[in-house]
Amino acid sequence: MDFVSEMNKILQMELEQFKEFIQKKLEEDKNYLEKLFWLPNGSQMTVLNYLVEQYSEPKVGVDDTNKDLLAKIDFILHKAKDVNVGEPLHQAIIAGKISLALHLLGVDENNFTPNESEKTDVLSILSKVRKKIEESFNHVKRYFFDVDKRDGYGRTLLSLALDAKRKELLIAILARNPIVHATTLRSSAYVPFQPIHQAVVLDYAEGITLLASMGAQLTNPLGSMRDTPVILAARLGKINALAALLELPTQSLSLESENNHLFEDKQTGHTAVEELCERMSNENDKADALRGIAMLICRGAEPPRNEKMRTLLSSNRVAFLKAVSTYLADKPQLVDAFVERCHLRESALHNIVYADHSWGSSIRHLFGVPSEAALIVEELVTRKYSDPSFASENVSSLSTTATENLRSERNPLKLYAEFVRRYSQAYDSQMITNRWSTMRWMIAEGNCDWDTVLRYSKNHPTSRTRIVLNEMFNPIPRVHEDIESQQSSPRVVLK
Repeated sequence: MDFVSEMNKILQMELEQFKEFIQKKLEEDKNYLEKLFWLPNGSQMTVLNYLVEQYSEPKVGVDDTNKDLLAKIDFILHKAKDVNVGEPLHQAIIAGKISLALHLLGVDENNFTPNESEKTDVLSILSKVRKKIEESFNHVKRYFFDVDKRDGYGRTLLSLALDAKRKELLIAILARNPIVHATTLRSSAYVPFQPIHQAVVLDYAEGITLLASMGAQLTNPLGSMRDTPVILAARLGKINALAALLELPTQSLSLESENNHLFEDKQTGHTAVEELCERMSNENDKADALRGIAMLICRGAEPPRNEKMRTLLSSNRVAFLKAVSTYLADKPQLVDAFVERCHLRESALHNIVYADHSWGSSIRHLFGVPSEAALIVEELVTRKYSDPSFASENVSSLSTTATENLRSERNPLKLYAEFVRRYSQAYDSQMITNRWSTMRWMIAEGNCDWDTVLRYSKNHPTSRTRIVLNEMFNPIPRVHEDIESQQSSPRVVLK
């Protein structure tokens, strides 16, 4: 009887009959389960390979018909001397049989469904699965899958798991501590990709987070272009991957590294920010490119060195700052550093963010319509510090109500942002406005800070600036307070 016919026959047997048949075969040939058998299509398979091929991935709402087959697979796993022959685990993953792959790895899918009291992030799940695996090895002698084994095409299990983009499978493999630096040849040029590079190309954020937790090399270049993971994500426009990388400690990312994508001088390569500017100039997903640039600069990356790229960003300053605002909405810890860099006059970022001396700027000034960019920058600060959840013993919240006294506030960044907010409100509330107000344009052009406001107020005692400062430090009385007693109290005047 040929192998296929024999296998089909024993698959129809009850479990106990199946066990007796396999046991008899092992008595006749102790290497029976490690042998490869020819199939009519020319392939070679072990008994375990054949059983894996017969497995059908369960479908939602359909009764699972694999229970008997899984029991037979388990019996083979415990009887085989080497379960790695024929790469059955690779076989299951390539065939998309993820539930079977998890079963082979000895992982219960319920491990990925946390209780209400448990954390749901991928790193917590990885820790939980690793602990379960260690416990199973401590109490039960189990078969051993070599998680660093390659198939006939040189692919590692880690590479296949990344391609599958199933976090359960990736976690199950990482929990067994594979070599996370091992390369796999990919692309038509057969470039050796480390798993971290592969995760970037796949734009697989959870994969990046998990690989980084296992010690992946976060600055190792890829191929002849010498793209670090961050530059690779930028050059290919993989924004989810870039966001995941930037959640890692920035000192481990080398944000200012250059690749071999050389500028016209044939000596200087592109940084990640410059690669995204290149995508913008080529109209490749412009909105995503701006998002990526915003994320990088918020994390401390320098603006592009190329003047054309700076001009490109400057001409899109409002869209850039809106992308910054969106990114920093849940990252208040990054706000102060970004705003302070914007305030640094004559710096590259300052010149990008604030009104320049271009033709467009001259037109805006002619019609008295300044850019809203400066207001967006200061709104980052007021939004952060007016959020009560951010206040602590060392950080006071910033009240934006007209009845609050700001005398106790000492942070010039907060004071200037609040001044800009109130000044803009006061200006907008006027029936007749001066479109060429000096302070209004000083704010818009980035030629102002808290010290400048105080000096201007002192030199212009009848200005709107002085009125706004008086309201900040001598607020209007609350409606329930005694108006007369408030009026009889001495009023503090800024000098």
